[in-house]
Amino acid sequence: MRKGWIALFLVLVLAGEAHADKILLKNGDQLRGKVQKVQGGVLTLTTDYSEPVKVKTSEISKIATDEPIEVHLQTGEILKGSLKPAEEGEVKVESSSGRQPAVIAWDQVKAINPPPNTWHGNISLGANQLSGNTERTAVSAAIELERKFDGDRFSLRARHNYAEEDENVTERNTYGAIKFDHFFTKRFFGYLSVELLNDSFKDLNLRATVGPGVGYQIWDDDRKALSVEAGVSYFIEDLKTGEDEKYATGRVGANFRYKIFDTLVFNDNVIFYPSIENTKEYSLRNEAILSTDIYAGWKLRFSNILEYDNEPAPGIETTDLQWILSLGYSF
Repeated sequence: MRKGWIALFLVLVLAGEAHADKILLKNGDQLRGKVQKVQGGVLTLTTDYSEPVKVKTSEISKIATDEPIEVHLQTGEILKGSLKPAEEGEVKVESSSGRQPAVIAWDQVKAINPPPNTWHGNISLGANQLSGNTERTAVSAAIELERKFDGDRFSLRARHNYAEEDENVTERNTYGAIKFDHFFTKRFFGYLSVELLNDSFKDLNLRATVGPGVGYQIWDDDRKALSVEAGVSYFIEDLKTGEDEKYATGRVGANFRYKIFDTLVFNDNVIFYPSIENTKEYSLRNEAILSTDIYAGWKLRFSNILEYDNEPAPGIETTDLQWILSLGYSF
């Protein structure tokens, strides 16, 4: 009876091994599991015995999968089929639709089994109330959305802040930004950006900045992301009491994200506007966010927003600094 159980155990183990995807690394190590995806030059392999394993595709010597997968090439072409061993630095896709097998280099692979093009982002709300000697109420709401297409990226950000003290409004402003990126290569892209600001305490009915530019995606993976941008914009200020302004300006920006721990992420978005017509005039906006996971998509977010204008309207301070603690939900 004992021999029967041992034989059954060996059959189950061998069957599991036979149906596992196999990866041979250049250093001789072998991995078995299920190939989930390839993004940013990193392959994710899931197993029954550990957390997902991440491997650089540049370190893969041979690979084989049992089931067909979806291979997206840098050219935009999509191949479907199981992977079979090929020469080092290459991958062989055996089509399940009767096509001839295709042998391609790993650097031609943009992604494998990429997630669907859906919206990602977060919504957050912060509020505080003080009563007693001083009656103060403050509310802040923000939304960030992003969607990636094949070679394109669309993003939207908006934030509204409101505060009153002893029944007098002390803060009311709304900021919004819409941006479209088109990638000419894996890292180089062109963009069109629109940014809007209304602030009751900066003499602003509306400040609009619209313009194109180019950018470069330095990093973009699960742990870190960094892009830099430069372009020109048309700057329009509709003031409540001062003289309206219209002029051309440069636009230099950077977007940074870093996962400090699995549950703690730092984001920073900075935009610098140097005036083209008057080199002594410039403005800057920096929004830094530290967020930590709480449970099932809920996050605690701590934000710092710096706005600087070296030549503001008469009676307006050059620097505005906001600290916001809010509860957010990511999707």
